[in-house]
Amino acid sequence: MSTMTCATSAVPIRPRPQFLRVLTSAVEASRISRDQRVLIVGGSAGDEQLLRQAGFQHLVNSNLPTDMDRLGDHDPSAATQHIALDAENIDLPDDSFDLVFASEVLHHCISPHRAVCEMLRVSRRYVLFMEPNDSLFMRTLVRMNFSFPYELPAVIDHDYQSGGLRDSNIPNFVYRWNRHEVFKTVSACIAERNFSVHACPYWDFSVTKEDLDLRKATRIGSITSVLGAGNFIVLLRFAQLILNGIPPLRSQGNKFFCCIEKSPDLKPWMAREGEKIVFNRQYGKE
Repeated sequence: MSTMTCATSAVPIRPRPQFLRVLTSAVEASRISRDQRVLIVGGSAGDEQLLRQAGFQHLVNSNLPTDMDRLGDHDPSAATQHIALDAENIDLPDDSFDLVFASEVLHHCISPHRAVCEMLRVSRRYVLFMEPNDSLFMRTLVRMNFSFPYELPAVIDHDYQSGGLRDSNIPNFVYRWNRHEVFKTVSACIAERNFSVHACPYWDFSVTKEDLDLRKATRIGSITSVLGAGNFIVLLRFAQLILNGIPPLRSQGNKFFCCIEKSPDLKPWMAREGEKIVFNRQYGKE
């Protein structure tokens, strides 16, 4: 595990009030202690600020060696360690942290599923992540060209040099998640353990005029050229309130927040022999 001090970053931290509300609600519903040691994977200064606003204090923030500037200035008074880690190959022992967190990181990986499995491996109890939501409505928006299947804006915003697949200049595919996809992934990854998956899809239109300028490859560019970016953002904010207030519509949202809880208990057909986990030969005989 390599440790490094971050260079000065001029990237402003964007407020994420909707995400903070969803995160706080999930933490309280799952009764997650704020005293947990948290590893942020693919992190940024904004992620660190968000978790502190949610009440977490014991943080380790990480990213690829090529993208460490996203972690911002290192603040010794905040007692946050900044380290270089690869989400798809986390150089840490099993059960290293109580909680592992990632925000809009998985779709930048070559294998999003491998990243989830790595997060599960180094987590002792909880894995929390936020990604694009895979819903019928979102798939329809992609087909109608209101949303592009590849993330061009991130690369454009990084001067065509980085911000894409594994922080390269190749725009990454926007891999979307739903509860069933998470359940299958976790079932395959920790087949011997009991676990629970708490999914929360929702709408979050936290865009700026600059963000809209980067989406000219979609029909949104045509709409904003007629309505104006400012008026379009006002409409989005109003739509967000309405859509999140109606559960069936909320489930079709553009964001997907998930809390995976690993249980120390094994599947009933598994047993422990010392430090080993073996098949329970008494299963079905009792």
